[in-house]
Amino acid sequence: MTQTPQTPEQLRENFDKQLANAEKQILDLKENLAKAEEYRLKLIGGLETLNLLNPPAEEEAPSETPAI
Repeated sequence: MTQTPQTPEQLRENFDKQLANAEKQILDLKENLAKAEEYRLKLIGGLETLNLLNPPAEEEAPSETPAI
């Protein structure tokens, strides 16, 4: 099965559509990234608040370092 070659106009139209699609995908990804970063900051803030209200228990350090 052979394809007929595309004319330069058809190629240009195809590339323009692909470029528009790629630009839309980039915008969507940037928006989702911004939302994920905002959510991450809220989680970090929540953890910091919990640590201030209820500090984690200090782990006891071993009195001796094991011999290798």
